[in-house]
Amino acid sequence: MTTLSSDLLTDVTEGLCVDPALPGNLPHTRVTTIDLQGCTTLSTRSLHHLLIRSPALEKLCVRGLPAVTNTTCTILATYCPRLVSLDMSRCNNLDGEGIRSLASSTLLRGETLRLKVLRLGGLRRVTDEMMQQLGKAAPDLEVLDLSYARNLHNSGIDAFVSLTEEDAMEVESVQLTAREAGRDPTDPSKYWKRVTRLRHLALSSCLMLTDHACTLLAHAVPKLEFLELAGIGADIRDTGLVRLLETTPYIRRLDLEDACELTDAVLAVLTPQPVASSTPPAHGQVPPPQTGHALEQLIISYAGNVTNEALLNLIRKCTRLRVLEADNTRMNGLVMKEFVKLARERKHLDPYLCAVDCRGVGEQAVKDVAAQTRPRKGWRDWEARKLGYLDGRDNEGLGVGQDECDESRVVLKTFYSWQTVDAVRAAREKKRKVGRRSANGSASSGAADADGATYSGVGRARWWSPSGRRSGAGSPLSLEGAEGRDGCTIM
Repeated sequence: MTTLSSDLLTDVTEGLCVDPALPGNLPHTRVTTIDLQGCTTLSTRSLHHLLIRSPALEKLCVRGLPAVTNTTCTILATYCPRLVSLDMSRCNNLDGEGIRSLASSTLLRGETLRLKVLRLGGLRRVTDEMMQQLGKAAPDLEVLDLSYARNLHNSGIDAFVSLTEEDAMEVESVQLTAREAGRDPTDPSKYWKRVTRLRHLALSSCLMLTDHACTLLAHAVPKLEFLELAGIGADIRDTGLVRLLETTPYIRRLDLEDACELTDAVLAVLTPQPVASSTPPAHGQVPPPQTGHALEQLIISYAGNVTNEALLNLIRKCTRLRVLEADNTRMNGLVMKEFVKLARERKHLDPYLCAVDCRGVGEQAVKDVAAQTRPRKGWRDWEARKLGYLDGRDNEGLGVGQDECDESRVVLKTFYSWQTVDAVRAAREKKRKVGRRSANGSASSGAADADGATYSGVGRARWWSPSGRRSGAGSPLSLEGAEGRDGCTIM
């Protein structure tokens, strides 16, 4: 209900409240999930009225609401202790001070947040103190979205994972040398980092970050599966990224769009190497997983320094790789054909390859794999009716195009494959026009036969003829009483 008003929300809150079990307590609801995304007309007072009376709340989404302020975070810390998932992205009246108060208020009570999912996309005024307090107060955090946080620096990442020696005794931590911690290699001191439970970390478009932030995250996110570093640009280089990826063996999705300075070193660390059979593991021990063994999606668009040899090696050895976006790179037709062939052999569902603006992928190479590819990922549903996907089960008989709803076909995005979509649209329009002409012709001939059978008068004018033109020239108009009178016809 995007038109939900403040008064209506207050009334709904009062209607959901139950009487307190103990005297003196506020009436409260038993609501566990609240999603108010799109309700932009709500006031801060009505929102806080609901949150104060929702002690059982576990999931809250207030994405993009102007009603959310820094005070909202303080209320959540006080009245919603069971909160597990929180989405406060794009809230213009919220900044880093509110998140700091959320964390510090919890720590002052000697407690920690139960948060596992925290989405703060577009958060303003992110400070090192906020990141430090968040790292301490949310030890169970698994998903952290700080994308488009323009003020997030490398020092904020360092504050999030760094520990003192005393703090390291109380939480799960790892001891590192100065080189491993991303500091001066000549420093003999030891450093400690917090071992987080993060599985998904989104830092896309955090323009103040560099690959040194990746070095600071190394050894602190061993369970990381999804990493988003898109839109940062040339500041993401090989050195820090390789150090991080070497310590994240479970990485499944990696987004490095616009990282134009990447080289084959990043692809090499993502490519698992065969285990030597001459040194079998000890009895009862399982060899540690290698980075890249679980890789499913890789985005390296605009990485112009990556070679085709490195791409081929990655495609062949990452057996789970299903999505590869390498537009505006050096990819050639051989790499494209190898990806299509292996995706079909491995029987991946909805495999996807984006090679837009890859000059090495020509029209002939796209035609060679046309039998195994499709230009778009289509599906059959009411919402997809206007997109005009070509489905082989419809048997349209167009003579052009590829089955866009076949999950076994590889979705191939190139300039030439997109022309197929235009060809299908043109063929459908042509078929529609031919069908319309045929229908009009059949209707006209049928009406003419019926008119001839009904009226025997040769020179009678038909009612649909323009200007009442007679069918026979020079034939006198025969009047057969009132029913046979020619002239205006009222339908």
